[in-house]
Amino acid sequence: MCSLSQRSLTWLIGVTCVSASCPPVQAETQLSITTKAAEIRSLQSYARTNAACTGIEPPPIYIEEPPAHGIVCLRRTHVLLTKVEENNLSHCLGRKVPGVSVVYLARRNYAGGDTVRYSVRFPTITLSVVVNLTVSSADSHSPQSMPPDISDPEAETIQLPGPIPSCTALVS
Repeated sequence: MCSLSQRSLTWLIGVTCVSASCPPVQAETQLSITTKAAEIRSLQSYARTNAACTGIEPPPIYIEEPPAHGIVCLRRTHVLLTKVEENNLSHCLGRKVPGVSVVYLARRNYAGGDTVRYSVRFPTITLSVVVNLTVSSADSHSPQSMPPDISDPEAETIQLPGPIPSCTALVS
């Protein structure tokens, strides 16, 4: 049997599972983001800490529905903790710890809508995130070269569902 308690601190969720067969609690977030073609856009950042507020390995993140007109990858970064998703670690809010950002890059000549759905798997909860993107055409007066850790999405095929690769893994 599982019990769920929710407190009012910016979506603080505590889960107690007394049976080995308890499934993770599912929560869904919807985001709407505007970006430009060929512009690197951070979608969300994630991190985990221990009780001493020291950063530990970030949660695994999986593509559930890949974007049709771009790519997503993970970039290592420092994350300012603003929300607690599991356990009672509210004393860690406001700290910066190592984590990852989910990064989106639309194909260079694409303009229109795109959607990506991914899941963030913490030990006791899985967050489902749906990002609806509006991609405007790139400014033709300022050509951008691809950063060294992200390959040009023009050369990429549509990503498959599964673990989101690190941005360096996409370099050909």
